[in-house]
Amino acid sequence: MSLLSAERLSELRQEKGVSQKSAAADLGVSQALLSHYEKGIREFSLDFLSRAADYYEVTADYILGRSDSRAGLTSAYLEDIAGDEQFSAQTVYRAAILTHERMNAGSLQAGEKSDLLYAITVYRTLFCAAQKGYIPKRWFSLPPRHVRALTIALTEDVTDDFPEKNVNARRYGGAEPKSIETLIRTVEAAIRKGASSLTPTEKEV
Repeated sequence: MSLLSAERLSELRQEKGVSQKSAAADLGVSQALLSHYEKGIREFSLDFLSRAADYYEVTADYILGRSDSRAGLTSAYLEDIAGDEQFSAQTVYRAAILTHERMNAGSLQAGEKSDLLYAITVYRTLFCAAQKGYIPKRWFSLPPRHVRALTIALTEDVTDDFPEKNVNARRYGGAEPKSIETLIRTVEAAIRKGASSLTPTEKEV
């Protein structure tokens, strides 16, 4: 077993917020044996690897250090594809997945927070669709007059509460993914276009 596997076992347990004693009981091993696994002193069995992958909700390859993707995305998916330079629903989706992969690799909590941020964005899209008659308004329970303010406040809360993690940036070296580049370029262009129509006072706010 590699030291990376041992480190990941320990990191996953800490991210899950459980003690070594509790995790050992849940995984069906003694605390001493789990400690040896997490220190790289002993090699774990395939049976333990399978249980640990289910327990921590990651792939076996992630625990083994064979992949940086906790969700099991292949390297082929993570590479640029034709069409990433064009703004489309597929480009947005791929940029979201790639960003989530990087966040999740750094911290399980960061991955969960990014999930919520994406969900808020989709919620706002659904709400807009309902207000314009594309989907039923009855799907929503919050008063329409409050949704905008509440979702903005929630976005700010989630962003402020985002965990910081010292991730080795070299691990993600290389060119910027084309889908992410396209998304950033498109949204920033829309922001600049919107800002150009504001008065000087509004721009300062």
